[in-house]
Amino acid sequence: MANYQATNACTWRDGRYIPGTTQDIRQGVFEDLGQCVGVMIFNLTSIRNQYQDYYPTSASLALTRTGAGAWGSERTMTLYAGNQTGIPSLSSSTNINAPRPTKVSSAYNYDISAGQGDKIINISTALIDSIGSGASNCLFIDAGSSTTHYMSFMGRNDLTKIVLTVNWESRTTAASAPTSCSLSSTLAEGNVTLSWSGAKAGTNNDISSYEIQYSDSTNNSTWGSWTALTVINSTVTSGSLSVSPPSTRGNFRRFRIRTRGTAGSSYYSGWKISSNTVRKNTLPSAPTTAIASPEIHSNETITLTWSGAAGGTSAIKGYQISSRTSTDNNTWSEWDELITLNLNASSGSYNPVVTNISGTYTQFRIRTVDVLGAISTEKISNSILCNITACGEPTVFSLSTTVAEGSLTLSWNGATAGAGNAIIGYEMEFSDSSDDSTWGIWSSLKIVMTSGNNGSTSASPPSTRGYYRRFRIRTLGTAGSNYYSNWKTSANSVRKNILPTPPSILTVSPTLYETPTVAINWSGTLPGTSPIKHYVIQRSTSFMGNPPWSSYETLATIASSETSGTYVAEASNLPGTSTRYRISVTDTLDAVSAYVTSNIVRKNSPPTAPKIECPISGRTTFNRTPRFMITTGIEPDGQTQIVEVRLNSGAWYSSVNNPEMFSTNGYVGDNTKTVFKAPTLSYGSHMVTIRCLDSDLMTSSAEIVKTFNVQPSPFELIMANVTTVKATHINALRTAVNTIREFHCLPPIVWGEEIISSKTTIERWPQHIEELRAALEPVITKINEFDDTSTFDIPPVEWISFGIGRPKADVMTQLQELILIL
Repeated sequence: MANYQATNACTWRDGRYIPGTTQDIRQGVFEDLGQCVGVMIFNLTSIRNQYQDYYPTSASLALTRTGAGAWGSERTMTLYAGNQTGIPSLSSSTNINAPRPTKVSSAYNYDISAGQGDKIINISTALIDSIGSGASNCLFIDAGSSTTHYMSFMGRNDLTKIVLTVNWESRTTAASAPTSCSLSSTLAEGNVTLSWSGAKAGTNNDISSYEIQYSDSTNNSTWGSWTALTVINSTVTSGSLSVSPPSTRGNFRRFRIRTRGTAGSSYYSGWKISSNTVRKNTLPSAPTTAIASPEIHSNETITLTWSGAAGGTSAIKGYQISSRTSTDNNTWSEWDELITLNLNASSGSYNPVVTNISGTYTQFRIRTVDVLGAISTEKISNSILCNITACGEPTVFSLSTTVAEGSLTLSWNGATAGAGNAIIGYEMEFSDSSDDSTWGIWSSLKIVMTSGNNGSTSASPPSTRGYYRRFRIRTLGTAGSNYYSNWKTSANSVRKNILPTPPSILTVSPTLYETPTVAINWSGTLPGTSPIKHYVIQRSTSFMGNPPWSSYETLATIASSETSGTYVAEASNLPGTSTRYRISVTDTLDAVSAYVTSNIVRKNSPPTAPKIECPISGRTTFNRTPRFMITTGIEPDGQTQIVEVRLNSGAWYSSVNNPEMFSTNGYVGDNTKTVFKAPTLSYGSHMVTIRCLDSDLMTSSAEIVKTFNVQPSPFELIMANVTTVKATHINALRTAVNTIREFHCLPPIVWGEEIISSKTTIERWPQHIEELRAALEPVITKINEFDDTSTFDIPPVEWISFGIGRPKADVMTQLQELILIL
């Protein structure tokens, strides 16, 4: 059961739809206002789609009667299926001109009970058939000019009050036969293809298979009875089947097919007869004549000719040619098929290849083949006889060399042809030996195709060095292997060259160099079976001997037949570059030995620059023998270092030659700390230059230059019980302390209180002295803790007690004297 709510509804009256007058649907005439027709539109697509596979068994229409006309009495509603045009959309309330709906079905009258409200009317299924089949597009009520049966129902204002209900039952129809059925060929030797398409399933009747029958005829006109062939299970609308023609040659066969469905035999389709027929092919006729010539042959071309062949129901496609042989022209071998020749003619010729064994007879068989592959009876030709002699081997066969690295040349002459057996080439083989005495089996080398009685070709020595190889040759003729010549063995043999042995010793010196020149020395080379021709030297580089190494490049080719030698090479001048060399030896046959590799040499790398922690360039000291705090850099080659210091433009002081001037002296390692204590300097500006040398080649690092000043004592002499310590004395100490701190790369002190003459009280002097002492302690600590020695350390300071009141002279003097040695 399916419910279809109206999708539109409207009343038509006097040539127009009147949604602006009433929302209801009406029939009949009210007073003198004209005839009313109530139109109802439903989902036509849904109904018609359902109607394709189903038919209505019952239907009802649900309406709601309103208070128009004699609503308190039973009245008759007249219902039609028909067609309307111009009904306004639901959103429109404007009266619109339109033609009166046309009637398609008969009128169906239904009594509507008295009273307003819902009414269920069982209606005729013929009305549903009219809509479902597409004949009508609406239902409408139309009582014509009747005023008695004027009636009204709810309409477009509430379409839920107009519902069509249909009970559907599935319908079943027969399947349809294929629209096309044909054969792939009308003439056949074997099977052809029967193809069909265009079949259709019925309603509730899916395709399940196809039934096929055939009928035969002798004249393609009068047909025999139908005979069952097969049933093909298939659910698709097309297909094909391989079928055979009649068994009797020349007869015809046609086929018919029908579609079978799941609903059973009552719903099978009608028969579809094939649009063409197939005829069984008739055989072609063999040639009437077949002649082979010449009757006696050696190496001549054989010609086979024939004529008189004919096709049957199919045209000639070609000929099947076979041959057989005999030694007495009486007892024959089995037929051997030579060729199936494509030739659409009743006569022809062919040049067969025949035996070249002397004393052998040959016959030929010819059979006609048509375009369908049917084969005629045979026609046998006359016999022909072969008469041939063997070729003669070369009288001379020699090799171009007895020792070889690569190819050599084989030469021969004096070969002869045989009767009916022209020279076509030469076959060569080889045999190997380890001692030029005991030989291995013969192996195939090559075949050289030529018609001359002499020639030459290239060949190779054995693959194993030191082994020997000999060769043999025979003449080939047109008559084939039975008539080849005897073998001719070479008069000499060739030995595979033995490689030279590379030098057993290869050294490069010096292993660490400053000047970019090295000497390459080698010895111990051993020649092979050929003299030494030259040496090839190659090199490869890396940084500090670590991977990756560069690809080897050829450095030099040295012509020499000696077993030892020396070569001076220019080496890399890039510090830290490591180089390794290798050498090979080449003999006069250009055979190359293996390489041997040398030791590794390296361009010396200077140490990195030392670090100077004191002094700070441009700063001042009051110490005439100042200290310089030095940290060595890195020596990349792993050598020890020598620290050197030069003051102004004077001589260099060395940690090796002047050990007393360095706290850590002698040869030192990487990142080693040492203090250099200068000799007594004059007052004024000075320059210090510091560098490190590597211990082996004395290569210098970058030089570090610092400038500094040596100033005389800034202090006034303070004498006990004579000099009164004043603000100027304290301020002079403060200035000197910060000068010394900056010389030692320490920040100046921001003093806790400004000291002003005649203003700063005496009671604060101890704090000022303590502040000065505290500012000097980091300088002492930096000097004493810089390295692991105490050579130039500041002795421990025992600070003098300053008592009360003004600072004593010895307290002030202690600070002054300490500043002058820092």
